[in-house]
Amino acid sequence: MLKYKYNGGLKLDNPYPINEIDLIRIPLPDKVVLPMQQRIGNQAIPIVSVGERVLTGQIIATIDDQRCAPVHASISGTVVAIDEHVYAHKSGLKGLCVTIESDGKDEWVDTSIGCTEHYENCTANTIYNKIRVSGIVGMGGAGFPTHTKVRLAEGCHTLIVNATECEPGITCDAALMEAYPTKVIRGVEVLLYICKAERAIVAIEDDKQDAIKALKKFCNNENITIEVMPTKYTSGAEKLLLKSLLGIEVPTGKFASDVGVLCQNVGTVVAMFDAVVENRPLISRAVTVAGSAVKESKNFQVRLGASYDYLLSFVDIKEGSHKISMNGLMMGIELDSTNYSVSKNTNCVFIDQLEESKPTKECIRCGLCNTVCPVDLLPQELYWYSKSKNIDKAVEYNLLDCIECNCCSYVCPSQIPLVNYYQHSKALYKQQVKEKQQTENARERFEFRELRLERNKRERAEMMEAKKIALKEKMAKDKAQKAVIEAALERVNTAKSAQGSQDDG
Repeated sequence: MLKYKYNGGLKLDNPYPINEIDLIRIPLPDKVVLPMQQRIGNQAIPIVSVGERVLTGQIIATIDDQRCAPVHASISGTVVAIDEHVYAHKSGLKGLCVTIESDGKDEWVDTSIGCTEHYENCTANTIYNKIRVSGIVGMGGAGFPTHTKVRLAEGCHTLIVNATECEPGITCDAALMEAYPTKVIRGVEVLLYICKAERAIVAIEDDKQDAIKALKKFCNNENITIEVMPTKYTSGAEKLLLKSLLGIEVPTGKFASDVGVLCQNVGTVVAMFDAVVENRPLISRAVTVAGSAVKESKNFQVRLGASYDYLLSFVDIKEGSHKISMNGLMMGIELDSTNYSVSKNTNCVFIDQLEESKPTKECIRCGLCNTVCPVDLLPQELYWYSKSKNIDKAVEYNLLDCIECNCCSYVCPSQIPLVNYYQHSKALYKQQVKEKQQTENARERFEFRELRLERNKRERAEMMEAKKIALKEKMAKDKAQKAVIEAALERVNTAKSAQGSQDDG
């Protein structure tokens, strides 16, 4: 039983339940399209060329920055294209991708160099580097480079493994835990070793009984506890996990690492085990395929870069018009097609039957949105300020603390897409901050220029004045020297005249 609770949130049943959760390993795709942008940060740069043969696990793209998470070939074969494709992202923008055609061999690059199961003999830095070169990022959807996040939390007192999977309909993490419970526990032990945490908590919701039993069966480490939480939507948000498990409130603008806690998704932990112990980089992940148009929801272990169409070929889809989305029913992203590929942060693909959308009505000020907000905001006030573009006031009401969980939009009887307004306001705020910073930079550049011109003017005046003084001193010196010379000449001439007078006498 949890000691601490948070307000709000929703009790949402899985709309697409699975009788038996399995993790199905599907055959290799004939082709993969690997996006170069699969993490928070700059886009990776390809280091292979068209026509080059690559091996499974080979690094094909990287970038020289602190958050570098390389991209690896997920199959062996030939690079047939390096061009732009539309990313599965709400921006709808294109990005660079590397396309590999399979040779059907799945021939691996040499991955024998690593820590193996005796990782305790490796230094923390060696393991950090292994995680980095293995291309591991947050598998829960955020895509933050894992080696960076772990380093930021080095010396933390608690490690929290997020196995809640609170988004309704997604079961890939549950399938992963049931299939590989020992990998989960060993991965937690690797994290405990390198971040020096005193304890680890695996947080899992009570609707995952089979996964709970599997983890408890293989957990023999007294520093690791399995904490069962009530099934409640948004319980997996990082700040809410800390509040529920530890009673810690993370201040606005701060992160878990700022209060001595490291949070990692359970999929990320398994990927770390694969990298550190089995010396395998991140080239596949578990993905849920579900939706009202899918006859039976399934979980697949699929190679990165495989197309959505390839993934969907392993499920039965009902006929009719469909709505496609990824990464959740509540916080997911709607897509215009299935012409995308699986990336490191693709945890689900939903195919739903297209339904007529309900019309939006005026706010009736019922206040339901205020009662379900899990971070204790006032969504109704934020809505009015966002709608009127009073961004400063919205920020005063803690707009930036909104986790965009859509609980408020879900319960709104007027069908108002509240989170859309908040997202727009956040974008405007960021633009204002950017413009303010640009204005401040321009002001500083102008003031520096004026200061430089004034300094140059002053230095020039001082230089001219010094030249005048030096010239006057020189003229005075020359005049004195001329007088000395003239006096000497006069003495010489006088002496000559006196000598001439004596000679005449």
